[in-house]
Amino acid sequence: MVDILRYDGDPFAVPAFRIIAIIAGDIHAPANVAAIKKAYALFEESFGEAANVTSYNFFGHKGKIRWMNPKLLEEGRGFFDRTPIEYGDGLRRYGYAIEEFEEPALPYFGVEQRSDFSFLEVDIRSDDDRIVAFANSITEHLLKADVICGVMGMGFFLPPYKSSLEFKLGQVSRRYRTSIDISPSMVMDGIRKEGSSYRWQTGEEPGIADIGWRTLIGREFWPRIAEALSELKAEKDIAVVQSDTVLAITAGQRPIWGDINRKEDIAAYRAVAKHLSAIRYPQGAAKAFMFGGGTHDPKIADKIEAYLERFS
Repeated sequence: MVDILRYDGDPFAVPAFRIIAIIAGDIHAPANVAAIKKAYALFEESFGEAANVTSYNFFGHKGKIRWMNPKLLEEGRGFFDRTPIEYGDGLRRYGYAIEEFEEPALPYFGVEQRSDFSFLEVDIRSDDDRIVAFANSITEHLLKADVICGVMGMGFFLPPYKSSLEFKLGQVSRRYRTSIDISPSMVMDGIRKEGSSYRWQTGEEPGIADIGWRTLIGREFWPRIAEALSELKAEKDIAVVQSDTVLAITAGQRPIWGDINRKEDIAAYRAVAKHLSAIRYPQGAAKAFMFGGGTHDPKIADKIEAYLERFS
């Protein structure tokens, strides 16, 4: 398995198979809540016993990390039926599936409400033999939601309670070229102009969060890739599935790390990145918000540039 990331000798982020989706509107909007509830039920069925640590942030809970118990289990399930929902409301489940990481991490399920959209993130061990089947089932549910964009693939999971260390992510993207190292909050200001805190420059357009083994694209981006989509469908080793609201583009049969030391072939990922160039995440927003961006530190600027260009 790929090594844990460390900072001053202490582990802070773990290798994982990652699923990230940014969904328009409220968690409890009819199409969204149906998809998210099914995703949570699938997570519980597959990993619930291992995800025995909770952090709830909704009525009666203030985000405290606690061991799971029957009452918390039922309250977590009931969250998806609770209305109204407020900014910041959400649910997180963690586990201790990686022995070398002594704090709560994998398996992870998180959902959180923001102003105009919500975050969904699921992270499981990168060596779990259920990855493809699990991802396919989650995708089936998300194809029915109002997804703005999303990404699935190998990458490094930084638990939200360690978010102050986001500036250390992205450090190995030159080796692991397909690694997904973003968090939803890191990219939220570059996916839409409405409600964004980014100072958009003339000619800049919003873009999707990232490129992965599977890339999810909401319909608001479709007009900008109409021609590219037909070309993508003709590419080798690339599968395209389209619902009424979401495109799911998959590069290869299984997710890989794109390890340059192992000479892993990332041709399919590169093809996806090339054809989706018109809707890639905007560089200005990346430099402002990714991996501790918004500073004048040349090392961070170089790291962000390397991450954005890792499929080149």
